[in-house]
Amino acid sequence: MQTGMYAISEMASLFNVSRQTLIYYDKIGLFKPAVVNEKGYRFYSPTQIPLMRLICMLRDLGLELDEIDRLTSTFDIGEMTEHLRLRVQALDEQIAGLKAERASVRERLSFYDEAVYWREREGKPELKQFERRYVVFEEFPADIERGRSMLHPTLMRAILRMRTLTGTRPMRGWGAMLRREALHSDDPIAGAGSFAVLPRGAEELLPSDAAELAEIGIEVLPESTYLCMSRWGMPYEPEGIRAIVACMDKHALQPIGNAFDFCYLDTTSYDESHQEDFCCIQIPVALQM
Repeated sequence: MQTGMYAISEMASLFNVSRQTLIYYDKIGLFKPAVVNEKGYRFYSPTQIPLMRLICMLRDLGLELDEIDRLTSTFDIGEMTEHLRLRVQALDEQIAGLKAERASVRERLSFYDEAVYWREREGKPELKQFERRYVVFEEFPADIERGRSMLHPTLMRAILRMRTLTGTRPMRGWGAMLRREALHSDDPIAGAGSFAVLPRGAEELLPSDAAELAEIGIEVLPESTYLCMSRWGMPYEPEGIRAIVACMDKHALQPIGNAFDFCYLDTTSYDESHQEDFCCIQIPVALQM
């Protein structure tokens, strides 16, 4: 034993670290023992405690060992404070990123909750209030036969444009937008296309003028009461829209905007029971007083 010195196990216990940690710190030159005796045992002096205390504190603040080595080898309070200011800035950026990620997870969770909600009400019309929503719209090409080979690439073009405009992804869902003027026509799919819903708050990155929004393919789903009906089927097939339009006419409801056919379960969910999408058509309507 070395009089007035701490053995490696004692120093490790003092700072609640392992012996292996102190051995490693010795090897990289970060915190070397005051004495190594002829048997190779490491001993530390009491005056080394402040340095180890600082090393542990900086480690708790998230600094890397090479940063700590540089800051403690030539301690300069100006350099230390500047480095910690940069650390605060980095943490703020991480926090902002995590908050954005949490918001995306919550929106996707809400989307799946909606899918469950509408599956329990399959085929049953329902009036439901929705907040204002914004979507990126991409019209179906007229020179391609309606089908999956038309649907999926069109949606991806809308999603890519969303990424370009806002840097976001469509966690709130997507589907097909159907023109109000075509709802009662022989071809209710005329002029239709794919849409992707912008995350909440993403509209702040877009122009506020309605004409400018239209120029970049942004459609607004107004805050309103919507007539909704869910069913199994593809958005480019007219049966679904004809069924909800018939219900709308039966109850003398007037559409006040385009119809939005949300796709809640697509090809990734196909099984022996269903080889088509699960969708919910939503039409903003004026209620009769």
